[in-house]
Amino acid sequence: MKSKRYFPHTATVFFLLTVAVALFSWIGSIYGLGKVQSLLSPEGIRWELRHAMGHFVRTPALGIVMMLFLGFGITVHSGVWGTLGRIVKRGKSISRKEKRALILAGCMLLVYVMMIICTTFAPWTMLRSVTGSLTNSPFQKGIYYLISFGVGLSGMAFGYASGRFRNDKDIIRGMSCLFSRFADYFVALFFIVQFFSSLMYTNLVEWVGIDSHIVFYAFHICCYLPFLLMLNRKK
Repeated sequence: MKSKRYFPHTATVFFLLTVAVALFSWIGSIYGLGKVQSLLSPEGIRWELRHAMGHFVRTPALGIVMMLFLGFGITVHSGVWGTLGRIVKRGKSISRKEKRALILAGCMLLVYVMMIICTTFAPWTMLRSVTGSLTNSPFQKGIYYLISFGVGLSGMAFGYASGRFRNDKDIIRGMSCLFSRFADYFVALFFIVQFFSSLMYTNLVEWVGIDSHIVFYAFHICCYLPFLLMLNRKK
């Protein structure tokens, strides 16, 4: 028999880490370790109930990933990635219809990118800020929307040209397909957010002497890394 190594899900790992933080903070508060606050105290429990949902909803990664899922889901459902995979990885030939669809999708994406460049990088265009800079401009604020919309347009072009899309329902299925495929990512993200927010509340980071900037960067890496790992798993 083949032995398979078992590794717990990312959500389970961060749930257990949150439990560990709660226990260490409880012990730390009992022994008076610096400014450590117990997560298991009445005040800690009240804090958790007040902020658990807010911390999760306000996490930048949540909105960014959901926005990108809409556009990239269309390209996946339309068959763009599958067609490109057959060409690049397997070296298989594709039909004329698929070639025309790829060319049309590429042209659509190119025209879209040129439009964004013309309306952003020329001076005093509509995607710049009122001062004419890119800082806090509509382009900077909506970069993920622009990426998702452009990728989605090219996916729709391929889908209709290849015959895989026939009506609006196919587009909606595409926009939702990545949500169903990677639904557990959002569960993992919830526990990642809870772990880091609990870690900061208990002041364990300050007591150990870890720079808060390191925790900040580690948090953002942990928010996106599970999704990148999920991309390589089988359906």
